[in-house]
Amino acid sequence: MKKVEYDYWTGSPADVINYINRAISQYLRYYEDVKVGITGRDPQNRFDEHQKHSGWTRMVIKYVTSSENFANKVESYFIKTRPELENKWVGRSYLSKEGKNYLYLVMRKKR
Repeated sequence: MKKVEYDYWTGSPADVINYINRAISQYLRYYEDVKVGITGRDPQNRFDEHQKHSGWTRMVIKYVTSSENFANKVESYFIKTRPELENKWVGRSYLSKEGKNYLYLVMRKKR
C-alpha cells in the first residue's frame, strides 16, 4: 500500500486557506480527480480505506489542527468554493475531540 504524505500547515482557517487553495490548484493540473476530506483517525488507515473502496492513488495531509471546529470550517470552505473537488459531504467525518484532526486531499491520476 502507498503511504500517506505529510505536507501541511497549522493555525486558524484564515491562516491556512490561501496556502491550501494554491496546493489544490496545482493538484488539479496533474490529477483527474481530487477530493478533500477530514478525519480524526489515523490518516494511513483512512487512506487504505480510500484505496480499497474508491481507487484513490495518493493522499496528502494539508492541514493539522486539534480543533474539530477549524477542521470542519476548512473542509466546508473548500467544498463550497471548489466545486471541482469530489467531496460533497459536510459534517459526516470522524473527528478527534482530544487529538489531532487532519484535512487531506486524495487524488487519482489523469488517464
